[in-house]
Amino acid sequence: MRSLFARFFSNLIISSLGVLVTMALIAVFAVNHSVSTWNMGKKTDLENLLRPIVSRVYRMSGSLERESLHTAIEPYMTDTLYVYIFDAEKKPLLLLDKGSLISVEEFQKELGSVSSFLRENPPVELTDGSHIVGYMAVSNVDFYAYKANRNFVSTIVNVASIGIVITTGLSLVLALVLSSSFSRQTKSLVSGIQDLSNGKRQVEFPQSTTLELETISRSAQMLQRQLEKEETLREQWMQDISHDLRTPITAIKAQLEAMHDGVLPITSERIGRLMAELERVEFLVRDLSELSRYESPEMRITPQLLFSSDFMDDMRERFAFLCSQKGISFLLNSAAFSYYADEHLLQRCVSNIIQNAIQHTEAGGQISVNFYDRDSQAVLEVRNSGHIDERHLEHVFDRFYRGDKARHPSGSGLGLPIVKAIMNLHNGTVEVKNCGDMVCVTLTFPEIFDLL
Repeated sequence: MRSLFARFFSNLIISSLGVLVTMALIAVFAVNHSVSTWNMGKKTDLENLLRPIVSRVYRMSGSLERESLHTAIEPYMTDTLYVYIFDAEKKPLLLLDKGSLISVEEFQKELGSVSSFLRENPPVELTDGSHIVGYMAVSNVDFYAYKANRNFVSTIVNVASIGIVITTGLSLVLALVLSSSFSRQTKSLVSGIQDLSNGKRQVEFPQSTTLELETISRSAQMLQRQLEKEETLREQWMQDISHDLRTPITAIKAQLEAMHDGVLPITSERIGRLMAELERVEFLVRDLSELSRYESPEMRITPQLLFSSDFMDDMRERFAFLCSQKGISFLLNSAAFSYYADEHLLQRCVSNIIQNAIQHTEAGGQISVNFYDRDSQAVLEVRNSGHIDERHLEHVFDRFYRGDKARHPSGSGLGLPIVKAIMNLHNGTVEVKNCGDMVCVTLTFPEIFDLL
């Protein structure tokens, strides 16, 4: 498997060479095209020059005679021109090769038969009005027969060759510099990610001028912070769960041993207290299992169309009597609308919030539940009399966190984390804040459907 440096370097070299080869091919094509155009232009100019001269000879003598044609054309001949004139039956009349007269035998020896030459080099018709009096084939020596032209092309080739060599060298240097820089950045990034995967923390990730590498670096930093947070929570979680389980289990074990040894009498009251401790352990284990299931990546909800009025009626039936027993005013207000949610999980979520509110509201206090739609979202607010210390607000969704453990030892510390997990499953949000002399918990669900 090749390294990133080798792959990046080779790709740059191949790309540069590909561009150079393409440019060289284009240059060769351009030169050849220019030479061909030059040859064709010379031939056309010569035809346009000689056609009127031959026509004038015919009009003056009434025929195309070799001597008259030679005399008329000779002043225009050079050692670079070819002029072949044929009669109406395409028989040779005047054959001039580089300004010199040649015989038919010499013509055929050098160029082959007259008929094959004319097939390969279609002649120009010589006419007198609409009457064809003969044919003319003209040409000039190739572009490269001229020394100046050869020098010109040679100069172009030399300059292009030097340019290719210099460009290739610069491409190698540039590819090496870019590949080295890119490789150093990626190596530092890979090294940091490896350190992170090996359990190291406080890893420094290099900044990069490359957007993709900078994005990876920022993502790795965010992952590191998230891992640190999760590890801190996990450590605190283990400490809290160990404490929360060890305390009741130790108490139950001590009392059972004392009853077994006859130190403590077995009474219904003592058995009742043991049962209460067992229920606390059972309650804690159940909440742990439930939270773990809600936070699992495999967890899927089953949303269905629900009605706000039905949901509020259910909450009234569940908690109205309990609030009246404790002397708490319980108020519910709801607009008429529908929304999508998992009914069981939503009931579990809101029940946790209301139970928590009942637990923290003194007799004579108030709990209000408001359910309404806002900007195509369903919003449920639970307010209760009381106040949360500001230093506890940012921890209310932490596992096993209880702001006042002495007053409420029965709580598992998992109620609000379960609420948050359920809201995450619904792509919703939950917020806890102080609103004057009330504590306000706000749940927001997306995508509601108005029934009115």
